[in-house]
Amino acid sequence: LEHNAAGRFVLEKIQDAGAGGGLESGAGQAAARVGQAAVVTLDKLGHALLMLVTAIYLAVTPRQWHILALFQEPQTVPHLVENIIEQRLCPPLGELYELVLKAVREKILVEANHVPAVVPATNWLVALRPQKLRHVLWALFAVGLGLTAALQPALPTTVLDAFISLGALMLAAVAGVALSASLLRGAGGEVYASRDWFISVVDVCMLPPAAQRPVLLAPIALLATATGFLTWHRPEWSFFPLIGLMVMLRPVLQGRVNLMIRTAAKQRLSDAEQAFIFPLNRTPRQRWRLLRYGLRQPATWKEIGYGILWTLALGYFIGVLTEAPPWTLTFWETRGPWLLAAIAASLLILATIYLGSEFYLYARERAIARRDTFRLWYRRWFQRGAVGTGADARLRAVLRSPLLRQLPPPEQTALANAFQPHSARAWRTLHAIDQPVTHVSLILSGKVGVYRKLRSGRRALLQVLSEDDLVGLHAVADPQHPLFIYRTLTPVVLLRITWEQAEKMLTTRLPQAKFSNLVQKLPFLMRISLCQNWHQQAIQRFAELSSIKDYEENDIMLQEGGFNEEFFVMLEGDARVTRYGKSRGRVASGDFFGEIGLLQNSNATAQVIANLGARSLCIQRKEFLRFVAHNYSVALELERVSSERLGRPIFPMTPGDFRSL
Repeated sequence: LEHNAAGRFVLEKIQDAGAGGGLESGAGQAAARVGQAAVVTLDKLGHALLMLVTAIYLAVTPRQWHILALFQEPQTVPHLVENIIEQRLCPPLGELYELVLKAVREKILVEANHVPAVVPATNWLVALRPQKLRHVLWALFAVGLGLTAALQPALPTTVLDAFISLGALMLAAVAGVALSASLLRGAGGEVYASRDWFISVVDVCMLPPAAQRPVLLAPIALLATATGFLTWHRPEWSFFPLIGLMVMLRPVLQGRVNLMIRTAAKQRLSDAEQAFIFPLNRTPRQRWRLLRYGLRQPATWKEIGYGILWTLALGYFIGVLTEAPPWTLTFWETRGPWLLAAIAASLLILATIYLGSEFYLYARERAIARRDTFRLWYRRWFQRGAVGTGADARLRAVLRSPLLRQLPPPEQTALANAFQPHSARAWRTLHAIDQPVTHVSLILSGKVGVYRKLRSGRRALLQVLSEDDLVGLHAVADPQHPLFIYRTLTPVVLLRITWEQAEKMLTTRLPQAKFSNLVQKLPFLMRISLCQNWHQQAIQRFAELSSIKDYEENDIMLQEGGFNEEFFVMLEGDARVTRYGKSRGRVASGDFFGEIGLLQNSNATAQVIANLGARSLCIQRKEFLRFVAHNYSVALELERVSSERLGRPIFPMTPGDFRSL
């Protein structure tokens, strides 16, 4: 590298790379393998050269390459996500996380100050031009395969014949690999040392499709030629080369013919769009999407057709070796049904395995969810006596409570000792609206509804409390609206202290914001559909970032055509949704809106008008984007819901969907 300007450029970039935290894609440290849809330009010369000396590869699209290039300056993934959302450059989030994970695995993205180990290229002296030899290789392959099929290979008759046949296979295989390496070198690729073979042609993926096919074909052509020649000269010497040829022509397990078919395909998936390693991508929905994509591609049907031809050829050679010539009627009477049955059975087995695995994964997830729900229901209604209320059980319950965990350990122990067990049947009022709160309770088992009395006199259910939630502190958490009714929805087991004890041990020890976040917001968020798949820490963080807003009747919560600065979750009451002056529905407690404008950096496409008694949780734009960027499960859920509302994927952005002020 030191003997040319480009090499010196690369070495300088290697020395300059590093500094900072997070991940980086240093100029010269690593690069991505460029597939058919990707482009390497001259200004990325350093990347291209290092690809040839580090032997790391990842097939990417131009958009994915742009995302990787953003790591040129070391940064964390959440920081990158936040920036590309604001800049309207974000790809589908599942694809983004898959791309980052695979780039880290391949050492294309590395930790700052870390340089991947360099794999030196072999000094391969022979270089042949693939364009000049491609017709010769196809001719050798056709002649060799034709001689093998027309003549009659035979089984070895002696041990010497077997050794000669095996030696011919090994010689042809070594010559084929050497020819592939020479063609690769002549096309501008690099040859590397390998543990399995003395050379490796893995760098073939860097060549254009027209140059890849001769490199892949070379070993097959030489082995087919050797098999055909031996079949003509000494049929008993052709046995092992024939087996090697059929194995090399296999239609499964990365067979070379299948690789050539895929190389010639016009549309190809990048490495980030298949063989998922990101857990949230490994779902039946994603696998079905890939299956539908594959069935729409001509290359898939070419591979299926080739598999059928390979099976027929295998049956043909088996018939020849067993002295049942395939050109006779007897062969087709005896072997024909067997061949057709083998083809149909293989396709049926593959389909059964695929459908069976998908059904198992779907049924397993549903069964686990149903089992856990049933167990919880049964324990609440029929196993109240089995709920432990001893000293150890009380202390564990205190440690599970998000609010009580905020107390120092000595005070947690004192509170656990002060708690007294209490049971109540279903549909019993624990606290009426016109009476002062006498006890504060921690729920061990069961569900308690929190109600507010509306102006009309009707009671409205605000939220449902369950295990590890606190009952009786909502007036402290929401002093502007202190009147609540607590009513059991199932049989409950509680740990209670008096209000005087609660004032002494709780309300004077913690700030009012803690009560608002952990008593009022957290239980509400944990029960709405938006947060069903969130981690509890993410829900707690969302509660801390959000603020409660009250609205008068007919207040505008979200202005149509205006630039939105907040994300909304309806806490109480409801609101009307209109667009172009026409009603488009309503948002009720637990519903959310405003995320499309924040994620797309665009103006609101609808207007939301508050009804009487409406309250919402609001979070500011920057805090919302930062929260989404740091919680990938939240981001994926919001992306899914927003895409369903839009009727198209929210990422990536499409031209013309930004409404100017």
